[in-house]
Amino acid sequence: MAANLDRLVEEIKSLSPAEKSELARRLDEEAVFNDQSWYWTPEWQAAEKEADEDFSSGRVHRFENVDEAIKFLHQQAEKADGD
Repeated sequence: MAANLDRLVEEIKSLSPAEKSELARRLDEEAVFNDQSWYWTPEWQAAEKEADEDFSSGRVHRFENVDEAIKFLHQQAEKADGD
C-alpha cells in the first residue's frame, strides 16, 4: 500500500495547478460523506448482504403502523423467553 501511496503522491505532484485545484475541490466534496464511512465497513456490508438475502427470501414483516411492529417485537421477545 505504501508503494501505491508513493506513486499517487508523485502523480499528484505532476498535476498542473488547475488540476490540483480540481482535485482538492473533489476531495473536499467527498469529505462531506466521511461521517458515513461506517456504512462501508466489512461488518456493516455483511449485515447489508444478510438483510438483502432476507428480503429476497421473503423473511420480512410488514406492518400498517408502529404499534403493530412493537406488538410483534414483544411477541417475539416472549417467545424467546419461553424457549
